[in-house]
Amino acid sequence: MPIQNFATMTGSARRNARSRTKSSAEVPGEDRSVNNPKLSLKARKGRSRARSFTGIISLIGFGICSFSILLYIIFSNMAKPLDEDQKRRVVTPFPAPKLMDLPQFQGVHKESLYWGTYRPHVYLGIRARSPRSLIAGLMWIGIKDGRFFMRHVCQDSDELNTYGWTHHNGRDYGRQLLVDRHLTLETSFFKSKLQGSGYGGDWAVRVDVRSDQLSSNEGIWERAHFFFYVGNEGGETISLSRAVLDIRQSSLLAFGSRIDVGNWQLHLDSMDNLEVHYAGFKTPHFHNLSDLVQANLADQVRRFGDLQLSDTLGDSPNILVFQISANAPFKADIAFVSGTDSKSPRVEERISSLTGKSLSDQLIQKKNEFDHKFERCFNLTNKGI
Repeated sequence: MPIQNFATMTGSARRNARSRTKSSAEVPGEDRSVNNPKLSLKARKGRSRARSFTGIISLIGFGICSFSILLYIIFSNMAKPLDEDQKRRVVTPFPAPKLMDLPQFQGVHKESLYWGTYRPHVYLGIRARSPRSLIAGLMWIGIKDGRFFMRHVCQDSDELNTYGWTHHNGRDYGRQLLVDRHLTLETSFFKSKLQGSGYGGDWAVRVDVRSDQLSSNEGIWERAHFFFYVGNEGGETISLSRAVLDIRQSSLLAFGSRIDVGNWQLHLDSMDNLEVHYAGFKTPHFHNLSDLVQANLADQVRRFGDLQLSDTLGDSPNILVFQISANAPFKADIAFVSGTDSKSPRVEERISSLTGKSLSDQLIQKKNEFDHKFERCFNLTNKGI
């Protein structure tokens, strides 16, 4: 073979070899998967999963955004009517007078309800329908397991056999029975409005104390004690009568003055042989009256061995407590008269109508009226009750 032809063939071979090498190498932009089926399948699967994951994330994000916008719209629409209603109530109140301002709840009707047994949580508590009223109430000493206990606030731990109003017309009469083991207290409330009375009229409380001696070791009940107090929530001073320790059939206990009822007096009346002691306190609060009285009694027992109040007054007292003691049975009437500074107060006449036989007759009359009305309303006799 000629040398020239061999050279030509050799060059041709070299060019073919370079062309094959270049073809087998990576060419930019050329997909090698065309020539490799396995690689092509894996790539397609990877791209498919990536696209699916991206779609799920986009869908979840879209759902969260849509749900948030929907909640915002709902709560915005709910809040607007409430705000508008509240503003409407403040700006435009109901165009009618209050019940308490109606004519039928004024005048004589309103005054007739001024005093009453309105105080809650105590066995007997009297006050006026006024934010800062003159108040009055009852306490007594009970015995449990040989120990003395003060009864004042109504609570189950006292374990009274019976307590509560058996009669009450909601206006001017009530009767209550308190049975504390062998001691029974019957309390009656009566209210009247006579000529010379101040606003709201006068009222009286009768405390009838009886003892049921069932065993010889209960001889301590022969001497019974109850406490009646009067206090002024307004803080004005209550004055003590000088004759309080020299109790006769009818005696003045305390007196004072208020804007609503004018000058007032508190009287004690009884046919029994009573022993009276007292204590006066200055306090802005009335929820702890039991504690004040018990502390005073405890000090007297420690110092003198006597279960009686100290017969002392604090500076400008706004509450006076009177201890009334006697051998059971006994009865005591406590009368409150208002308007004693009027032109014709007729105090003695009004006190007489609120104590003694006159009070007994009026209590019987009120009790009969209550029983007849109760029977007429509920007809219990025909029902066999």
